Amino acid sequence: MKKILLLALLCTVIMGADVKAQEVTYVEDPSQGYTFNRFKDNWFITGEIGVGGLASSYDGELGFGKRIMPSFNIGVGKWFSPLIGVRFSADFRKMKGATIDGAGIDPENPADGAVGIYSVNRQWSIGPAADVYLNLTNWWCGYKPDRLYNASLYGGVAAHAQMTRQMDGNSAKWKYFTMSIGMRVGLLNSFRISDHVDILLDLRLDGDQANFMDYTRQINLYGSVMVGAAYKFNKTKWSAPIVPVCPEYKYSDAEGDALVERLKAADAKIADLERQLRECMNRPIPEPEPVKEAPLATIYFPIGSSRVQGVQTKVVAAVANAMSTTDDEYVVTGWADSYTGSAARNQQLREQRADNVVKLLVKNGVDSNRIETATADSNLTEYGENSADLDRAATIEIKK
Repeated sequence: MKKILLLALLCTVIMGADVKAQEVTYVEDPSQGYTFNRFKDNWFITGEIGVGGLASSYDGELGFGKRIMPSFNIGVGKWFSPLIGVRFSADFRKMKGATIDGAGIDPENPADGAVGIYSVNRQWSIGPAADVYLNLTNWWCGYKPDRLYNASLYGGVAAHAQMTRQMDGNSAKWKYFTMSIGMRVGLLNSFRISDHVDILLDLRLDGDQANFMDYTRQINLYGSVMVGAAYKFNKTKWSAPIVPVCPEYKYSDAEGDALVERLKAADAKIADLERQLRECMNRPIPEPEPVKEAPLATIYFPIGSSRVQGVQTKVVAAVANAMSTTDDEYVVTGWADSYTGSAARNQQLREQRADNVVKLLVKNGVDSNRIETATADSNLTEYGENSADLDRAATIEIKK
């Protein structure tokens, strides 16, 4: 891994010398997916006109040619990606079929091509619809903004208001109003004319629940073929993420030899670092220096004094109480600063300070046989002359 990283670094350094001569280019990379356009982009409107025919329970009693009627719609939609889109539309269609209940009988042409107990049923239908589109061509073949042909599968729901022609006395009138809801599927074939205009061929099959207001369950099938056009607004194409493309660099033999030498030097450096690391890991860990234990207590004295005074007497009493709970032996050491007074006077102070602390301990109930006295020639602390007050003391420690 180290060698790979080093090689990448060396390549970067070597190519850096030639960066002015070769420019980095930026291109769209479809393999990274496509970016979402702004919400106002990729909208479209459509208009279609064509023919359709009913193919429900009794409609077959009327000849196929007599059932072919006009149909048209207008719509508005939006593509959210190269694959997914929606459209909201309004459908208008005229329908003609056969019925068994006598509705729609024309007094001038009672049968109008129907036979037996069946008669002609005429309707006008209008209503809104909503569809979801899946662009099959972009899905299967990849997105290409300038592709001539795209096929989109769609499905949706629709609601239609229908006016039916039926008999009223001796005449037929348009007065029988019904509602229907249903679902539909279709295949929209788009032929590109320009970035903003497509020619459409729409193949659709609707399945409506007839007489919705009367709660009947009959399903009317209506197939249609329509042609039309779509106009697309604002930005119509999709962009892929832009990535940098580094120019290909070709090395000469001399450059290749120099790179080999650099790699050899790098290998030697890595080997040396690994050797140093092994030596460091095998080096024995030094024993830590022992930490000097703090004394049980430190009694402080004014300059030139060896008498235990003030709060220090309470400290000695508290220490005596603690010493009485153990069987340990103790050492009381007298201290004096080396910054003031003569050596003889300081030694006298050390001895007197230790003796006075011992007397007070014994007075507070500590057996004198458990206490030794000592003096120290050095300062108690190493903080200097400005902290000499800390060196005028006596310490109480457990005897080792």
